[in-house]
Amino acid sequence: MVRALRDAEITELLDADVVARLATIDPDGYPHVTPIWFFWVAGAFYLTSYANRPHLERIRANPRVGLVIDVEDELRADGERPNRQVRVIGDATLSVDASGSWTQRIRRKYVDHTIAPAAARRYPVRERVLITVLPRDITAVASV
Repeated sequence: MVRALRDAEITELLDADVVARLATIDPDGYPHVTPIWFFWVAGAFYLTSYANRPHLERIRANPRVGLVIDVEDELRADGERPNRQVRVIGDATLSVDASGSWTQRIRRKYVDHTIAPAAARRYPVRERVLITVLPRDITAVASV
């Protein structure tokens, strides 16, 4: 059985330090999926990546992308593994994260400062590109 996620569940999932899967399309029409950290704020998804990565070239050629953010519970006695997921289709734009501010925000979400206190503040040596995804459609569901 599938049900829509409640707003609080969507917020919890998008705030969690789980990896998003970014889908891009190659010139032959085939999808490619890249696991990537993200930050959700003000109705948009923000991701950063090192410059010249293949998924950035695919976005330049075709800005239509997909994202999936999901978590799966432990196996239950009934053999089910309930999950919660947010599926997005949208349009991506690219810009240079010149100050590194988006990269730092994303790292702070994923890196526990009590374990690695300097990692969230680390400025990348290589140039990073900001990927901004504006959703056209968001589907947020859970299996029960």
